[in-house]
Amino acid sequence: MLKKYSFFFAAILACCLFSCSKEKNMVEATVVDTGDITYDGCGYLLRLNDSALLKPTYMPGAYQHNGMQVRIDYHHTGIKDTCQYGSVIYDMVKLDDIERKN
Repeated sequence: MLKKYSFFFAAILACCLFSCSKEKNMVEATVVDTGDITYDGCGYLLRLNDSALLKPTYMPGAYQHNGMQVRIDYHHTGIKDTCQYGSVIYDMVKLDDIERKN
């Protein structure tokens, strides 16, 4: 019986720890619509608070709004991308999580 409750307690504790750690990796960013990627733009970029620009490999449609304030968790893919906006070379990132900033 004690073993059953120990497993239940451990499962609840693990859920709490994982849900809390999600917030630690999130950074604030602003969505920037640079124009149609097939014309002269780069599509959607993310401007971090330090003015760095990141190019996501995929941006969900719900977040494709110029000027939208978001919070993101991402990792670098190691791939660079070029286009005709700003500094011309961007770090491509994969979004692990994105949410609208309140």
